[in-house]
Amino acid sequence: MNIKEYIASGILESYLAGELDKEEMRTVDSIASLYPEVQDQLNELRVSLNRYAAATGNLPDEETLKVVLQKIKEDEKEHFLNAIDGSETNFRRVNIVPRWTVAASILLSVSIAFNVFFYAQMMEQSKKVRLIAQENALMAQNIEKVDQQLDYAELRIAHFLNKDNVHVRMEGSDLSPKSYANVFWNVKSNAVFISVDNLPEPPAGHQYQLWAIKPGQAPIDAGIFDHSLLVQELKVIKGDVIAFAVTLEKEGGTPIATVDQTYVKGFLKKS
Repeated sequence: MNIKEYIASGILESYLAGELDKEEMRTVDSIASLYPEVQDQLNELRVSLNRYAAATGNLPDEETLKVVLQKIKEDEKEHFLNAIDGSETNFRRVNIVPRWTVAASILLSVSIAFNVFFYAQMMEQSKKVRLIAQENALMAQNIEKVDQQLDYAELRIAHFLNKDNVHVRMEGSDLSPKSYANVFWNVKSNAVFISVDNLPEPPAGHQYQLWAIKPGQAPIDAGIFDHSLLVQELKVIKGDVIAFAVTLEKEGGTPIATVDQTYVKGFLKKS
């Protein structure tokens, strides 16, 4: 029996791939037990498959295995035909690539392809997770903004409904016609609250300041405030107040109002 022809025929690869019937499988087992070269070749093929399993954590599926073994068959057939074209001496000099090397290289290519595929899937999922996180963050910001607006509305309603509060709406001056704000002055506690409704962003190093105006007196400092906060409690103002006004001052406020920087002003209604 020509062992080299038998090995090159591809029967061993078909044996490992499970393509043979029971009778053919028994025949291969018998020949392998009689010829060490055949058994060695089977062992080499099994080793290459075991290396693949160790590298990837699982065995190739049936379709992948068939592709690999078919490639080995074709390579071995080509090497065998090249070898028998020459003399016995030439046959021995043919550099036949070991089958397990061919199998390992093909299986490595398959493994790399799988890794690239799963990496692409992972990156796609990562993008989706980041997008969901951004949407959730935006939703949280919107919810927080709505909560602030509700709190602001509740505070304003509470001040409007408080019978002890005097409400003064301050309208925009020629300096800022579209601006407006509201003041609530409690006649019992004399506490002053300002509702910042529409004032422009103050320039750097400047701040808005509220003033109480009494007949025949210079404006009285009622407190500086943060224009970004909705409703704020300022100073206690006592006496016969007839109006309130807001001016733009240097940060930290001033004891004397800069009248030509008045943004809004409103008068108390006469009872």
